[in-house]
Amino acid sequence: MEKFKAGDDVLVFYRMTKRCRPERKYLAVLDQRHGAYRPRCGISDGWVPARVVADQHEKDNSGDVKVEYTWPFFFTQRGHMADACSGWTEWFPAHHVRKDPDSKRQRLGSLDPKLAILTFRWGGLNEIIAPAQWGETGSSVSDIFIDSYCDHFQQHIGADYEVWTVYIEDKSDMDKVADTAHLLFSGQHPLRRARKVCAMYHLYPTGFEEHCVPTSETGGDGGAALVDQKAFFRMMQAVERAGIPSRFPHDSGLYELLASKRWTYYMALAPHLQLPATIAVPRMLIEQDGADCKQASHFAYKALCQVRRKQQILRGETPSDVPIIKGVAKLGFSWEALDVKFWEGQRGLETAISQLTQTIEISDEITGQPHDLENLIVQEYVDHDLELRLYVVDGEVETTIFTKFCKIKPNNEFGDFKEAFTSAEAAQWIGGDLAALEDGERQCREITEHWMDWVRMQTCQTPPGIRFDYFVGKTAPGKATVRTLEICELGFSMLGKKGLPKKVFSAMLRACLEDETDIADFEDEPEAGSSQVVSESAESEAPEALLEQNGSSMPSVLYITVPRVAHGTPDQVKCTGKYEQVPGTFPNGQALWIHDRGDRFLYAGNDGYWYVGDEEEQDANFCCESGYIRHAGAAGIPPDQLRGPWERGPGWYPEIGILV
Repeated sequence: MEKFKAGDDVLVFYRMTKRCRPERKYLAVLDQRHGAYRPRCGISDGWVPARVVADQHEKDNSGDVKVEYTWPFFFTQRGHMADACSGWTEWFPAHHVRKDPDSKRQRLGSLDPKLAILTFRWGGLNEIIAPAQWGETGSSVSDIFIDSYCDHFQQHIGADYEVWTVYIEDKSDMDKVADTAHLLFSGQHPLRRARKVCAMYHLYPTGFEEHCVPTSETGGDGGAALVDQKAFFRMMQAVERAGIPSRFPHDSGLYELLASKRWTYYMALAPHLQLPATIAVPRMLIEQDGADCKQASHFAYKALCQVRRKQQILRGETPSDVPIIKGVAKLGFSWEALDVKFWEGQRGLETAISQLTQTIEISDEITGQPHDLENLIVQEYVDHDLELRLYVVDGEVETTIFTKFCKIKPNNEFGDFKEAFTSAEAAQWIGGDLAALEDGERQCREITEHWMDWVRMQTCQTPPGIRFDYFVGKTAPGKATVRTLEICELGFSMLGKKGLPKKVFSAMLRACLEDETDIADFEDEPEAGSSQVVSESAESEAPEALLEQNGSSMPSVLYITVPRVAHGTPDQVKCTGKYEQVPGTFPNGQALWIHDRGDRFLYAGNDGYWYVGDEEEQDANFCCESGYIRHAGAAGIPPDQLRGPWERGPGWYPEIGILV
């Protein structure tokens, strides 16, 4: 293979989140104005121009190539520009360096990739913090999630793809894109040279005003990634009209239908879909006569009873005159089980309507509800023992997870979320009646087939992934009743289910490339040891991580990323980097890894946890239980394969942004 020489003009495969510090990620933008003005747009993954600064030698850094970037326009999401004259250099693995075929006319997009992805992601000041239950791939709006599927794509198509990122801070950014998408992303844009082009949207459309109290004070990240739903879908539709199909989460029509939850009352009278009685209460009915929620609740309750009676007739049941005692009221375009209120009796329904449309208590203060939703959704409460989630990948049920909200909180919201990954675990919630649970799952699978037919009617395609949630309740020994609870768009929480992200990401890639014969059975291909698998650390400038096995059956090299966050410390961030196993050293009977700087150690503590510590732990011969980050160990499981998030000290709070 030809060696690279100092002075060679080359292209290097740049990945923003792998090469940059978490708080200062640089896009390669087409022009200085693309980085200075919002919405900022540029390459976050792809080939960028560089120049070799030292002759390549096999003995130096495993044959990696030392380069300096020659592209002059690198900007952060905040508009900070990198100094092109700083003399900054980095090492790249040789297979991520290519001779520049057009070095005389330096430009982004010298190569024609198989796939170009246009991503729309959060660019606001507040950082996305996903609940730990989302699992190691993070929430669907996070950089962690985007990195996870890009890592997976890279395993199968190598560096033959690129990602263009558009940072969205608020409605004004989306309005600009919506008005100019046909100009911005016309056939002259460099991303259009790829064989396949698609768009992915990693934002949460909401009906609430941006930066209002209900969004900024609910959850732990100040409403990060929540954007105006009308502007969002106008932008999405404009990009689709410009000829760039949506591949995540769905096309704009289906996504709006699911996110708005309108499907719940549209389909309530389809008996085979087994929905609870559901109605839409028009906002005008609530707001008329001085927002008289009592009158609105009267009309809503009467309509709900009529729907239930009609459902019973359509299902061949004897209509019941028993009044509806309990129910839920909810808002569309709502996320993380928020904006759902339990109610009892018509007075309780009146309170729920008022809380969701007028005023509500948040953080011990009364605040208004500034949203523009045209209606409120009201449903009959379904008595149940558990919830069953069916994950459908490429049209087939891939896995099942059981969940349960174990209590109704004093504010009439649902809490104490539990999960179970096997039928044996879940059977405890249904009185140990495994047969009843199996009967419920059988019914759920049958209903899912009907729902999939309905989904295909909306989009003329089978989506890469979608999730259906059901209520399951035991009615008799070995028997269960089932009702449809929710349809969750692609990007659903996978709850840390092992192996599921790999299946979903493979399906996403097939959809992006639209060629099943070219990428069939990705999930059956080996990942470890592939020449395309690269793990690069922002601070270590590491080459490809090959998991060489030694006597301890543990990886010889690990890479750790501890992001910089407001509640963290610089010493914790210094844990980021490359760690090599120390041969022949097994404190507490486990392998030991040392940072390539020599001042951090990944070790097994006395208490069964893996820790990253420093010289203090080394001085104690690692006979201790302290450090900057930690994770509960499991017999025979390497630190990089442990399930669930690592924890950040000193309070030991789980944080999915920590990667090992």
